[in-house]
Order: sequence, then structure tokens, then C-alpha cells
Amino acid sequence: MIKELCNACCCFNFEYIINAGLMKKSILYFSFAGFLLIAVSACENLLDKVGVTINSDYTQVDFTVNPDQAGTYSEVVRVVDSDLDSLIEAEGQNIGEINSVKIKDAFIQVMDGGNLDPFESFLITLEAPGKSVVTVAEVTSVSAGLTEITLINEEVDLTDYLESDQYTIKVKTVLDQDLETPRLLRAKVRFEIKVGL
Repeated sequence: MIKELCNACCCFNFEYIINAGLMKKSILYFSFAGFLLIAVSACENLLDKVGVTINSDYTQVDFTVNPDQAGTYSEVVRVVDSDLDSLIEAEGQNIGEINSVKIKDAFIQVMDGGNLDPFESFLITLEAPGKSVVTVAEVTSVSAGLTEITLINEEVDLTDYLESDQYTIKVKTVLDQDLETPRLLRAKVRFEIKVGL
């Protein structure tokens, strides 16, 4: 009888220990899951406060450089309707929280099968009502055989320019050698918009 009671007692203690251990593990798992949930929620809130980076679509300016002598300067002008507000709203962001607008990238491409050999340099500027002309991208030398070239971006904030209803893009180029046939080119410009803190 005593032996049976001892055995029962030992079994009870053993089962109690096992159940207590499982309970502790369950509590730990639930605590960890709760911590993860809180952490993820906090991260999402932080990201909302930090804000986002929005890349615009490319604005394209097609233009033809007519035959001329080396050293000739040419310029093309295009007036663009700004869609800054709609870009920001499409991302669910507040228009009043724009941090900066800068050039993301800019290219010059040949569109008619030739190359950029006749050209010495390219310059892209922006203008807006009440704002001075600002250089946003340029390249001062062109390697032989290229059909596309990436311009070097200027670190300038363009928020005031794109907040206007319209802004003007000017593409300027200088011939490095005589151009004997018309050359069709395309300038492509894309903006990076940062919204939030």
C-alpha cells in the first residue's frame, strides 16, 4: 500500500513537472509571438513616419539636331505639366510633407540609327515661373560610338520647380564635329521624390 502510494505520488510529481514545463514553454511562445506582433506594428508605424521615396515616370523630349558645323550650339525647349501632386497622392502620402525632389537619372539617346560621335556635350536645365534657371544634369565629353549616354546629375532640390503647375525643360548641345545629316535624339529625365521625415 505504501509502495503504491509512493508510486502514485512520484507519478503525480513527474506529471506535474512535465505539465509545468509545457506551460512555461507555452507562455514563452505566446510572449514571443506578442513581442513580434508589437515589433512589426511599431516598425510599420515608424516606416509611415519616415516616409517613402517615389520615382516618377520618365519625361521625354524628342528633338532633331540639323546639319551644321562643329562648335554650333543648339537648344530645344519643352513645357511640361507638373503631376507632382498626383504622384504623391497615388502613394497615399501627404502633399504637404514633401522632403525633396531631385533628378533620379537623365539620358540622351539616338533614335535614328546613328551615334553621338558628332556631339561634344549635353546640358539639361529646368525653369519655372518666378524661379531662376537651374542645371539638373550634364555631360561635357562623349566617348566614341555611343548611342546612349547617361548625364551626371546635379545635387539640387527641385521641389519649388515641380510644385508649379508647369515647368520648362531645356536640352542644350554643342557639336564636336560637322554634322552632315539630321540626327534625331531623345532626352529622358526621371525625378526622385522623398516624402515624410
